[in-house]
Amino acid sequence: MKKPYISKIRVYPVKSLDPIEVNKAEIGIHSLRYDREFAMVADDRRYVNAKRTGRVNQLKATYDLPNQRIFLSHRDGGEINDFELRENNKALEKYLEDFFDMKLTLYHRTRGELMDIPKASSITIVSEASLQSLHQDFSDHTLEDLRLRFRANIEIGGVDPYWEEKLFGEQGIGFRFLVGNVEMIGVSPRARCNVPPRDPFTGETDKTFVKTMLESRSKSLPTDSLLSNYGSLYHLTVNTFVPESEKGKIITVGDEIEIIEPVRLQ
Repeated sequence: MKKPYISKIRVYPVKSLDPIEVNKAEIGIHSLRYDREFAMVADDRRYVNAKRTGRVNQLKATYDLPNQRIFLSHRDGGEINDFELRENNKALEKYLEDFFDMKLTLYHRTRGELMDIPKASSITIVSEASLQSLHQDFSDHTLEDLRLRFRANIEIGGVDPYWEEKLFGEQGIGFRFLVGNVEMIGVSPRARCNVPPRDPFTGETDKTFVKTMLESRSKSLPTDSLLSNYGSLYHLTVNTFVPESEKGKIITVGDEIEIIEPVRLQ
């Protein structure tokens, strides 16, 4: 019987902007290399992200990461603008300020500091079957639409829906597991916010999204699920911790995933 395996890897170079799909990824410090290494921060010290404005979804981004380039355009078309992806690039910041109509600064950090849960949780995991299960109840959305709403790094194939939730236990208990030869620790389910209800291309909010998701999760909950211990079924993907010792290792599409043992979280 085939073990669970990586079916997709995605990194999000700029927090809240588009991902890039890769066949392999290097482990950075508490994260994947390149993942959420950049973030747009407004003058009020808050992130410019989809929690704050649906305008984020209207900005299209593609990348040439080896050459540190980002290509930006309006989602509905128009000129593609090419910038060096780095801090203190005034031309890039000016473009972003004009697009969002607010003052902002582009920050670059490489130790997991720009994650939603800095350092303690970085790489997020979901199974392909979980997305397919949700898709049955969101038939007016594409599977790719759902992927962009939940923004996971690793997608798992060869498993039943919500298998990834075997990577955490009761609150305070995680599971050590291997992805290829990379050690990770499943920490908790990822509580969702106001981002998934936003259309990933327009930023418009679907006011029925949360209700539909809760109904879908309720009827498809595995019998051994511990999710109710976390207060709500409005969760999807699993938070993981990656020890600094794993820096420099590589994960690849096709790598198998093996659960090792439970661990008590500090």
